[in-house]
Amino acid sequence: MVKRTPATRAAGALRRVRGSSDTGTTLIEVVIAAVLLGILSTAVLGIILQTQAVEVGNRARVAAANLAAREIDLVREEFLRSETAPLDLEAQGTVTNPHPLAGGTAGEPLVVDGVPYTVVRSVGWITTDQYGVSACEGGNLVAYPTLGVKVTVTWPNMGSIRPVTSSTVLAPEKGTGVSTDESFVAVKVTGADAQPSVGRTVRVQSSGFTRTGTTDESGCAVVRVSPATGSGTEYTVSLGDPGYVDISGNNTPSKTTGLVARGTLNNSVRFAYDLAGTVQIVLTDPAGGSLSNADVAGSQVTLVAAQYSGASGSTVYTVSGVTTTITGLWPTQYSAYFGTTPPAEYPAAALEPGGTATLEVPFEFASTTITGLPAGTQSVIAVPSGAGTTCTSPGARTVNAADARVLPGTWDFFATGTTFACSPGPSGVVLAAGVNDPIAWEPTYLQVVDAPAGTLWALEMGKAPGALTTCPGSGGGAAVNIDAARSGFVPIPAGSWYLYVTDGPATGSCVSFPRTYNPRTFDYAAQQTFAWPPPDPATVTVTGIPTVRSRRAGLVASTAADVRCTSTNTSSCTSSGTLVILSTGSSSSATGQLAQGTWYVYGHDRGSRATWTNRVQLGGTLIIGPSTTSLTLAYNGTTPRTVGP
Repeated sequence: MVKRTPATRAAGALRRVRGSSDTGTTLIEVVIAAVLLGILSTAVLGIILQTQAVEVGNRARVAAANLAAREIDLVREEFLRSETAPLDLEAQGTVTNPHPLAGGTAGEPLVVDGVPYTVVRSVGWITTDQYGVSACEGGNLVAYPTLGVKVTVTWPNMGSIRPVTSSTVLAPEKGTGVSTDESFVAVKVTGADAQPSVGRTVRVQSSGFTRTGTTDESGCAVVRVSPATGSGTEYTVSLGDPGYVDISGNNTPSKTTGLVARGTLNNSVRFAYDLAGTVQIVLTDPAGGSLSNADVAGSQVTLVAAQYSGASGSTVYTVSGVTTTITGLWPTQYSAYFGTTPPAEYPAAALEPGGTATLEVPFEFASTTITGLPAGTQSVIAVPSGAGTTCTSPGARTVNAADARVLPGTWDFFATGTTFACSPGPSGVVLAAGVNDPIAWEPTYLQVVDAPAGTLWALEMGKAPGALTTCPGSGGGAAVNIDAARSGFVPIPAGSWYLYVTDGPATGSCVSFPRTYNPRTFDYAAQQTFAWPPPDPATVTVTGIPTVRSRRAGLVASTAADVRCTSTNTSSCTSSGTLVILSTGSSSSATGQLAQGTWYVYGHDRGSRATWTNRVQLGGTLIIGPSTTSLTLAYNGTTPRTVGP
């Protein structure tokens, strides 16, 4: 029996621990193994997918190459069918999918193994000899030009794979094809980089004639024309590829050739034409704050093009929000600044063909202070000049008089207050970006002369309870006491006001309200004197005028009750007061105008022998007040009536 010492026991324990650790794996080892497996799997999967994509692309290229070769063969066959076939092919210009597969339709994509292919064929005459680089650059016009044919095939999801192209040159037999009397128009098209623009469609037109061509690798399109004999024919050449523009931003630029004689080559027309780009102008707060669309709407920014046509490359745009997108631009370098006055420095960016450039433009409010506001002002309204003449005109905004911040431009200002709804103030104020000089609100002054006794009040039209024809009564709570205007000028906010006189308070009994003169408009910063008019007359009607001794009585009205007439003629009637003849005896009723006050209405006996004392009879009394517009009195000589307030 072996005796176990502490040392042997420790060695045995160590062997057990080592044996236990060798029998499995830890959690960390499992995680590491899983991560490594995932990395390897991803790499392998990527290689597999890339290989598959290459195989798919190669199959598509093979199919496209076969379709291009097929189109070349079909064109060659058509070219040899007859003497006029070359001209017929050339007249077609650029066509898409002209020869469908079995069961297909001309013009529709050619489907191979489920993939739709687009076949574009363009043809053009090669008109110059070997010394001419291209027809657009000159050279000698050959007697028997050859026909160049180019076929381009594309398909969906091409990615970075370039289109498949195939080309050939077909030469008609001498004496066939193009007559030596035919002419050619060669059109050169370059991009923004001045390099040839390939594949552009060129249209040549004259009266009753249209033919197209496509630019080749040199950017040249050659189109056959048939000018008239003699001086020849002038042709209009135009472009119109979707998404392309010239330096003026025109998608369909056009030029004329001048007269083209028979049997000549005209290469006078050249275009700069490229994919249009987009510029985004983003307004930013120089202080680092955020701007809202409402903050900047209506402001102006200026876009400047490095290359441009016309007198200037600057264009001013009125923005509706923080970001303004401008499309259809010629690719060149652009810069932009806020407003219409260029600062010392402003951002610039190059716009690539078909690309988008973003310009961040610092935005700056125009700020000012407003002093001398009318008493009782509650708010100040700024309105863009020309937008309207009220506080609610388009573009109106409330500003702080101590720090008025608006868009740079020209502004009109209005005030609202406790006693006035919308009072006009300074107008046509030009404010530039940044801090501007203070605006002084000039006072408007009013003086009133010849107003009747009582208390003189003014009620602004916007504070009145409605259109007034007399004193406002209980609706005069916002009226302003202007009794001091009787003796001198007093300030009053500009605007339209009703003026009236009461027996005391603004809501008191009406003493005078000049209807035909109310409301009165007092211009901003003006000093005006208002002469109180005579009381407004009322229209009075008297009915039932009696007949005396078979003759209709005359009718008079007087401010004194001592009327007498001395003859049968009504004009003989007199009074110590004001006397108005209402009727000379021609009718049973009479109508006239009488001023404010008390009027005594008398009938006049026009007979040869007087029946009434002093030839008159009192028929009633009219009392016309400040608010009276019309009264009717039924004549009664027995019991005279009083009509009025």
